[in-house]
Amino acid sequence: MANQHLYQRFYPALKPALKSKAEELNLLGLGAVKEVEIWMYLTRKKWKRPQEKIHLYELVNDILTINSSQFMTFVTIEAYKAPNIWNDLSSEDLKELLKD
Repeated sequence: MANQHLYQRFYPALKPALKSKAEELNLLGLGAVKEVEIWMYLTRKKWKRPQEKIHLYELVNDILTINSSQFMTFVTIEAYKAPNIWNDLSSEDLKELLKD
């Protein structure tokens, strides 16, 4: 519980706004964006330094004003940070996987 974000207690109340933003981003052609991905963007990027006394409407505003390009930049950077699943394979293993 020590690793939880300070705003985690608001998550249930914020679900409708997260769902709405996910649907909007999907309509804009960003693929299958999930609510949890938006939450991750907010907690890791936008809300890096949470305020002790914040109102629910401020958090809703943050969600609804997410810019699609900001979100995609975050997702792209996170993908680059992800571990490379191919590191443990030798070149022979990769050739075997890619052969017809």
